[in-house]
Amino acid sequence: MLRPATITCRPCFCLEAHAVSKLLVLLLLVLITTRITEAKLYTRVCRADGITPLALADPNIPFIYEDVMVGTRLTIIVSSDAGGEWSSDLTIEGDYFGYGSLSGRDYNDITRDWEGSRFEAAGKSAKVWEWEEEGRIKGCQLQGDGYAVPGDWFIIDYTAMAVGQCKVGFYDYNVNWDEPVYYHVFYQVPTRDFDGDSQVGFVDFALLAANWDRTDCTDPNSCGGTDLDSNGSVDSIDLMLFADYWLESTE
Repeated sequence: MLRPATITCRPCFCLEAHAVSKLLVLLLLVLITTRITEAKLYTRVCRADGITPLALADPNIPFIYEDVMVGTRLTIIVSSDAGGEWSSDLTIEGDYFGYGSLSGRDYNDITRDWEGSRFEAAGKSAKVWEWEEEGRIKGCQLQGDGYAVPGDWFIIDYTAMAVGQCKVGFYDYNVNWDEPVYYHVFYQVPTRDFDGDSQVGFVDFALLAANWDRTDCTDPNSCGGTDLDSNGSVDSIDLMLFADYWLESTE
């Protein structure tokens, strides 16, 4: 009598198939985890053109920049190497409140955000808002959408407002809601653009020369700003300080 055909699974084959399936799942999890772990949101500081990087004070120390004149406009560009929804803030707070300002570009009354400060890669529903709390903290909130793709997402203008140090905090709310990921640190010196035409040139030199050897320079005028070291006189030290920024542009 013929016995009915039976199908058997060899133990070694079943074990191998299970191991392969498990391995594939683990690999998938690793790929997903690696993608999330390696996703990086970052910022860079450029001159007003949004292209020329602002030099670091020390190439080995990130986020601390060379001195800039009061009145200089810079740009902070926020980028990502991964897509997806994301939110952040750039802020000036505490003791640094009066030393710099952050602003968006091209406010849209309909969308109620600064649409000129968001790039296409941030997604169609991305938003940029300016906000301030009682003269204590101010900043720009940045919101990407779920269709964001890798690339440059936002550009925010920064203006140096007063002599001294200013820190701009960069918050990534996927990392920490309470503390910035890091600070951009700007050291700001008196302007050499005495005539306010956005460039240090011959007219500014002529204004310094017109005050040469004066010893009666006092705040707040300081001989039209030409007493750069604020020692009460316009002399060779001021000339050297002026020369350091010859042909420098504030925009």
